[in-house]
Amino acid sequence: MGNSDLTQWSDTMRTGVAEIDEQHRILVDTLIEAKAKLTGGIADPLFDQITRDLLAYAIYHFDTEEGLMRLHGYATAAPEEAAAHLHQHRHFSEKVVDMRSTARAGKPGSREALVEFLQNWLVNHILTTDKRLGQFICAIAPGKDSSSAYHHD
Repeated sequence: MGNSDLTQWSDTMRTGVAEIDEQHRILVDTLIEAKAKLTGGIADPLFDQITRDLLAYAIYHFDTEEGLMRLHGYATAAPEEAAAHLHQHRHFSEKVVDMRSTARAGKPGSREALVEFLQNWLVNHILTTDKRLGQFICAIAPGKDSSSAYHHD
């Protein structure tokens, strides 16, 4: 699977942390659904709803990951990786908000650019940054569901 060809969830995306993997699968499925549904023109009424829902779920997911980071002491054990991870989350949210605004303003190609950005970012983030977090959590709590101690409210 290339970074620009997200067609389905795959085992290569697994981090080893059940809660993170379940949420990643939902994000991937939601993005695939968005790509299928966002075929209309500039006035497509689904665009705002779908991208808003994707952004909201991504923020929820980031909160889950960040809670697990705190729970397992990631910032203390790997301060540079933890800081980079948090920075990626913040940058993602800011970029999506900006791109949604551009697309809603009717700029040609902006919808495609947004979907491509979401797809590339999600795959790259899962396969690199989130995999490292998963490896860290699994090393701290081997042989158990590392996410069971953190319950997202």
